[in-house]
Amino acid sequence: MAKNLLEKLKEQSIALTPVTRYCKICFKEINDHSLYNSFNPKSIICENCFRELKAKFKSFRAGSIKCLSIYDYDETIKKLLYTFKGCYDYELKDVFLSRYLTYLKLLYRGYVVVPVPSNKIDDIKRGFNHVVEIYKSLGLPMVDALIKVKNEKQSSKSKKNRLNIDTVIVGQNLEKLYGKKVLIADDVYTTGATMHKAISVIKEASPKQIKVLVIAKTIDLKERK
Repeated sequence: MAKNLLEKLKEQSIALTPVTRYCKICFKEINDHSLYNSFNPKSIICENCFRELKAKFKSFRAGSIKCLSIYDYDETIKKLLYTFKGCYDYELKDVFLSRYLTYLKLLYRGYVVVPVPSNKIDDIKRGFNHVVEIYKSLGLPMVDALIKVKNEKQSSKSKKNRLNIDTVIVGQNLEKLYGKKVLIADDVYTTGATMHKAISVIKEASPKQIKVLVIAKTIDLKERK
């Protein structure tokens, strides 16, 4: 009995030992005394990096569909996304949504997530689909309902050609979305051509509702003035 008591005390002592946390963005120890980090022992971003991210939560529309972007596609977010998906830094997958998970889970409760497809060759190289990995943390069911039938990067095409993508995105498993509330998810919203095509394909499934969530949206010219 004494041995069991000692084991329990040892376990409690280990559980109470402070765990050193490091920011997944700057790699510095998270030792600030912000209210959020004080009450969230699993926080993965220090307060300085959190302030640098500058979440905006902007509502906009893609046709008749309500959309929400969390950040402006500024240099900070652009660099972070590139490090994640271009340099294969998998540990960054949760930093984009981590502070807002409770809010987002309530906002999209009951939705099925449909990720916008990315370049398959890039997915193979990095070993993961960056859009899928970002949105896994929402804990919502996910359906792979969109595929790219061409591996053309939008960034390498002219604006005119980016607007003509009818042969690039097609649907699959659309029957799984019938009568469901669908959240189309992507990392960046630029011209809107990809998202408009994704929406048109998902509409073929006759879902109950469609909404869009993106990590970042390019800043409109009006906003830059």
